[in-house]
Amino acid sequence: MTSAIGADQRGLVADGSLIVWQDSRDGTPDIFAYDLDDAREFRVAQTPGHRTQPAISGSLIVWVSGAEPGQRTIEGIDLTTRTTITVTDQPADVADPAVSGNVVIWRERRDGAWDIVGKNLATGERFEVTRDPVNQAHPTISGATIIWQAYVDGNWDLFRYDLGSQRVEQLTATPDDEVEPVVAGSRVLFRRLPARGGPPSLVLRDLGTGAEQVVVSDHMVMQGTIAGDVVVWEDWRTGLPDIYAYDIAHDQTFAVARSQQAYAPAVSTRAIAWFSRSDMSRSRVQALALVERLPTDPRDPPAVPSPENVYVQETRHFMSSGFKSYWQAHGGPALFGYPLTEEFTETNPATGQERIVQYFERVKMEYDPNAPEDARISLARLGADLTADRDFPAVPPTEDSAERRYFPETGHTIAYGFKEFWEKHGGLAIFGFPISEEFTENGRTVQYFERARFEFNPDATSEDDKVMLGLLGREALQRLGWLPRPPIDTTGLLE
Repeated sequence: MTSAIGADQRGLVADGSLIVWQDSRDGTPDIFAYDLDDAREFRVAQTPGHRTQPAISGSLIVWVSGAEPGQRTIEGIDLTTRTTITVTDQPADVADPAVSGNVVIWRERRDGAWDIVGKNLATGERFEVTRDPVNQAHPTISGATIIWQAYVDGNWDLFRYDLGSQRVEQLTATPDDEVEPVVAGSRVLFRRLPARGGPPSLVLRDLGTGAEQVVVSDHMVMQGTIAGDVVVWEDWRTGLPDIYAYDIAHDQTFAVARSQQAYAPAVSTRAIAWFSRSDMSRSRVQALALVERLPTDPRDPPAVPSPENVYVQETRHFMSSGFKSYWQAHGGPALFGYPLTEEFTETNPATGQERIVQYFERVKMEYDPNAPEDARISLARLGADLTADRDFPAVPPTEDSAERRYFPETGHTIAYGFKEFWEKHGGLAIFGFPISEEFTENGRTVQYFERARFEFNPDATSEDDKVMLGLLGREALQRLGWLPRPPIDTTGLLE
């Protein structure tokens, strides 16, 4: 998305489908929002006012109202109910609100120093987080956890307050400055400014274990923020501001915006947003959607090829370990086709246990670590799964012969070319039992087996190609919506 042109845009925040910011496009700062679900930009409050420093949680947006220092209040609105919210009703020196659920916290200057206070909107209760003669800054909240920075013994350290126990805990106590914390669930992100000088580090800390991970450290970084497993920041590695992100789950850093005029990002589970500045007075809000990567998404070729991790150029996917060996040992692309996904983990609906799988054009492979070593890799029951809603009547038993074999387990037979193909390429261990007889489907003679579909192509130029497996792997992925379905033939509608 790209917003309308604004002026002096600041305070970008996001949650879910909503992106919110401060904008002075009409000469006075006010709060604007963009809803990704309906591609609509709007002014949050219906009446004119001087509004700054927005914060958001779900559909609840709060901000600072008032132009005069010492005479400001914190107000808000619930966009779902269009209900206005009064957080503070007495004018004071307030700043930097943050919100999570029904709890709003903010900075308030009292007796010459900044303290952290809050309010539970559900109960109306106002509470103190700090009462200290030293300055407190940059409050952030997620659930019952409040974190802020405090100036102690000549440098900034991080502190935590638990709403349940009402207990304060010091998180950092280094000679460096730890500043600008952002808490999300069990993690807090902050910048560490070395006391000895040099570029800051963007640090991710686990609140449960205290373990820290440096996300980036060798150049200037600003405005770090986090949502879910995505960390985003303003990055100056080129000497001008870009937006970069780090995917925690996959341990990958990537560029989001390389316009070299991108500032002050925000991130939600739905999007990464930032200010894109065209000159010193004009800018826009831009955003990119965050879409979960599917196993079917093509991969880039490796920088250094590896025999253990084979890249298949035809479909732009990798094969490795046991799936690669199984594929190579049983005919490779001629029998199974090329890979259509990477390896990934799915839940077995029959047992509730996780298993590693990979789809190929004609089959799906599964790995069972609890099976005997020579049977840990097998083909999934795609033939049975994709025909679960179809009825293939059993046939009367017949005597086995060189041309035909009857299977009492399923009440079906295999004969002639299909029987020869089944026996030549692994039989029961590979394809399972037949679950239908031969019949005509889409103009071609086919037969379904537990793990495959055999197809007869009389026009093949080679005898070896007259029987082959149908594209069940591709069809299964199309049913999942991971691959596009083939176009519908509408020519008959014109007759």
